[in-house]
Amino acid sequence: MITGVWGLAFLVAALAGGYGVLVLHSPNNIWTGWIIQIAAIIGALRFTKWYPEAVRARVRTGRPPSEHHVRSLLTPLAGRLVPVGIVALIFDGGPVWLGIALIVVGVIAVRALRALAK
Repeated sequence: MITGVWGLAFLVAALAGGYGVLVLHSPNNIWTGWIIQIAAIIGALRFTKWYPEAVRARVRTGRPPSEHHVRSLLTPLAGRLVPVGIVALIFDGGPVWLGIALIVVGVIAVRALRALAK
């Protein structure tokens, strides 16, 4: 499973980079050259850390991963939306509303996931 996730992450990064170069003719595009590629790798890293514990929990309990285990995967990823929004604003990576929306959604998602943990 982990190998498949890493393969998918590299595929996403390659497709994003290829799209930026071949279609947009902009290898330094903030989204295709940086954000999407880095997000794919960070997602694979988080999954690699999370998945073994989720499997151990499933073996111990005989049930799929609990909400706690799923939240432990999603909360850090949701938190990454804030810096992505900031980077998009700083480097003019799209409309201003997109950067602001990423920041707001990131904050709301993290707060909601943390509130569910209580």
